[in-house]
Amino acid sequence: MRLSPCGISVSIWLLAGSVGVQAAEPDGAVVELAPLLITTPRSHARWLSAPVAVTVVEAGTAPGEQNLTLDSMLARVPGVFSLNRYNLAQGLRPAIRGFGARGNFGVRGIRVLVDGVPLTMPDGQTELDGLDLGLVERMEVLRGPASVLYGNAAGGVLAIETREPPTLPSMQLDLSAAGLGYQRMRGEIGGSDGNLGGLLAFNSTVLEGYREHSQAQTNSFTGKLRWYAPNGRLRLNFNAIDNRAEDPGGLTATEVKADRRQAAPNNLRFNADEYIRQQRLGLVWDGYAAGADQYQLRSYLGHREFGNRLGFTTSGQTTFDRYFSGVGGQYSHYRELIGMPHKITTGFDLEAQRDDRRRYDNLLGERGQSRQQQDESALSQGLFIEDQVDLSEQWQATLGLRYDQVRLATDDAYLADSRDDSGSRSLADWNYSAGLSYRFTPQQSLYARLASSFETPTINELANPQGAGFNGALQPAQALSRELGIKGEWPSLRYALALYRIDLEDELVAFSLPAQPGRNFYRNAGESRRDGVELSLDWQLTDAWRGSMAYAYNRYRFIDYRVAAGDFSGKHTPGIPRQIFFSELAYEHQEGYVRLGVTAQARVYANDANTQSAPGFALLNLRLGKRLQLGEQSLEPYLGIDNLLGREYFDNVRINDGNARYFEPGPGRTLYAGLRVLF
Repeated sequence: MRLSPCGISVSIWLLAGSVGVQAAEPDGAVVELAPLLITTPRSHARWLSAPVAVTVVEAGTAPGEQNLTLDSMLARVPGVFSLNRYNLAQGLRPAIRGFGARGNFGVRGIRVLVDGVPLTMPDGQTELDGLDLGLVERMEVLRGPASVLYGNAAGGVLAIETREPPTLPSMQLDLSAAGLGYQRMRGEIGGSDGNLGGLLAFNSTVLEGYREHSQAQTNSFTGKLRWYAPNGRLRLNFNAIDNRAEDPGGLTATEVKADRRQAAPNNLRFNADEYIRQQRLGLVWDGYAAGADQYQLRSYLGHREFGNRLGFTTSGQTTFDRYFSGVGGQYSHYRELIGMPHKITTGFDLEAQRDDRRRYDNLLGERGQSRQQQDESALSQGLFIEDQVDLSEQWQATLGLRYDQVRLATDDAYLADSRDDSGSRSLADWNYSAGLSYRFTPQQSLYARLASSFETPTINELANPQGAGFNGALQPAQALSRELGIKGEWPSLRYALALYRIDLEDELVAFSLPAQPGRNFYRNAGESRRDGVELSLDWQLTDAWRGSMAYAYNRYRFIDYRVAAGDFSGKHTPGIPRQIFFSELAYEHQEGYVRLGVTAQARVYANDANTQSAPGFALLNLRLGKRLQLGEQSLEPYLGIDNLLGREYFDNVRINDGNARYFEPGPGRTLYAGLRVLF
């Protein structure tokens, strides 16, 4: 599928010219969008004047969602691309400007925070399986390097805020069902007494799946406490999950043509799947100091049990016990220097994890001989400082600097092979950012930004393709980003346009070996470059009608990439389409709503050689519902149809699969319905 950036842009501005910037009701009342503020824990600023590309997504603007994964919210953000909605054994794989989705599972290069506490592990890997999407209220997506404030965040930041405890005691029940054997039951209870508020939520989801061998069940429990004091706010969050999912694996192009719904033969034969049990506790204090000064202290700890079975025999089963923890803090000081207001933020992060990892043979789903026993650890330390300066009423500058050190270590306790593969790697780096914003009218601003970043391999990514121990040749990726942007914010219209170039050294690229399908190893890609354009638009057309659009044009390619497998210099980076488009028209009146949206993408290359690709597609999605008040109870029946036109497409692409099993087909037309009740 080919999308024309010129055609899309012309259509948008023709629409703008015909309707006008400020939409008005027939009675002359102007419809207004709420002013947009950036409220991420480490950077408070007004959206219009901040010299950074950031998108805010409010859950309230998208009612009636199934909330199977975060993809429905992320689709509204230009420059964000998500793979793998339906294979819960692999998890959602979002990417920001090409960072994040390099492996078959998990997220790399993107820092994810939930209520101010990192969801990202100390070694840089994030899995989104522990998040109750029914609680998500707001999400801020910082696009581009964010290493200065957040550390190992080459691609950007997902800052997620969940719903606060209600003022009055209340209870909520949400029941939904759909095709593909989908069933969800979600309950929530909460309330406040004086300065103390609490909330408990439970979610249970079952999915039979579109393909053979793709059953999944997820269960989560979330608890929140909030205590408000005269000088601050204390937030305590607890989350526990118990997830199990089968993995149907990828298919070859020939297998897709024969039967799109089949599982990979070896995944059936070896009963490929995974389970996760995790408990996580976070504590955050947001305090107010003298004058306008603010500070934050945060800590978290958790335990994760993981096990999987892959589609091969030798070392085909993995288990680990993980203990992880972290502390951090920051202080924002406001003062005037040389006649100019400054906001100086200093802070630190200290995080650690320890894994007790085991590998066994997979004997057709049964555990066989032990093949690996090792203790793995990661220790991450960071110090940062940032200065936001109001140079004048129109000019704002931001300067930042950070130092990080990451130590990864392995203690090999498997002595059956008569060798000790213990080792450690220490990786350190300085990163900086500089931004300048100019408000040339009260409603519009220009900005420029220069930032560096780094991205370390995770412990698992340092696995040696030749055997046990660390891959000594694997280096962290480093990037330099240059960005120009323009923003506008009127009472009824908000837009943003960003142009960027990112030069990378030693980009981390995943590949697999034919003898170990489903297991990734990693190598460096020398030099690569990413050029992109991002455009977003939110328009309150009338009191009832609202339109939104997000578009990204990406030109990602390897500049110098030579490995034993071949010379891939000049090839397009796999896993990310050249163009991504989202648009939605929503109507809401008298508590009823209808939303019609389209998501589209160009083709995606599946390997570094660009010889295999998944074709582009466009999916039409419909959402509708009605909020009813029956006495003291509020009811909301809702209905959704995904892929309304029944298009064939690929939900996931496994990059550089050693057996050419690149493709995971997505389902056709899928209907779901639900009922939300508030007591």
